[in-house]
Amino acid sequence: MKFLKWTMPFLVSGLLLAWIFQDIDFAQIQDKLTAQTAVVFIPALLVFLIISLLIEAICLVDVVSHTHRLSSLLVAARMKAASYPLSVINYALGIGAVTVLLRRRVGMSLAEAAGAVFVIGLFDLGSLIAVIVFGIAFMGAETPGLQAGVIVGAALAITLGFVVLRAPFSLGPLNRLRDLRVLRAARTLPLPVLVRLASLRLIFTANFVALGWAALYSFGVTGIPILSLATNICILLAVSALPIAAAGLGTGQVVFVELFKAWADPPTLLTASLMLTMGLIVTRASIGLVFAREFTAEALAAQQDETP
Repeated sequence: MKFLKWTMPFLVSGLLLAWIFQDIDFAQIQDKLTAQTAVVFIPALLVFLIISLLIEAICLVDVVSHTHRLSSLLVAARMKAASYPLSVINYALGIGAVTVLLRRRVGMSLAEAAGAVFVIGLFDLGSLIAVIVFGIAFMGAETPGLQAGVIVGAALAITLGFVVLRAPFSLGPLNRLRDLRVLRAARTLPLPVLVRLASLRLIFTANFVALGWAALYSFGVTGIPILSLATNICILLAVSALPIAAAGLGTGQVVFVELFKAWADPPTLLTASLMLTMGLIVTRASIGLVFAREFTAEALAAQQDETP
């Protein structure tokens, strides 16, 4: 079962990619990858990486420093960067890596660290849902691939969850649930911190939308209304985060082509999607390898202290 659990995402990605490529001429894809494409996309990718890592660091400091000592954006950025290789494989693995690093480097309990990362992830999900709901409302139609009722229901569930967690009165048997240490950050963070966190995660989402636009623009795909672009990119992010495929490969390409087929042909969209996905995988994995020592920092420090 463990072997199946680890290999299934790679199998799903392989099958989906094989299905996508069965009717695609590889020569068309090769012809579309030009120097001009790289000139547009690579700078956009580098700007995205810098902004996203900065936002991640600020969010970690905001959430963790409420109860523990973490005031350095550099330390927070290094911890987040070290988790990139695992988050590339699976979003949940990346969350687990940051949780472990917070426990080791900041001295938080495992439950507290998980709670801090959980509340950030919850605002990530909330920002995606907010953009999609906004898009559904103003586009006047159902968003392709998702039912509006499901999205609105998820938004209401998150809102209700925060109301229950932060209610200033006793909830009887539910008190034991909301007193769990893993929920402490969501329950006790000051309202200004939550507002700041929500704003930062919306900027984080907008940063992804801008990168998606750059990937499409680099292949000459233009004329997409900004609301449609933002809504579709948020759907893409939500689907890619599902742990059914490795690094969103396969699922991301299927969704990308389906969502943007009104503005470009499948070979162009597939090439843009692959460039976007592979660019993120390669750069984030490389950054993560540079900061991989974060996982062994304590052991290295202890070894140096013991050396005469």
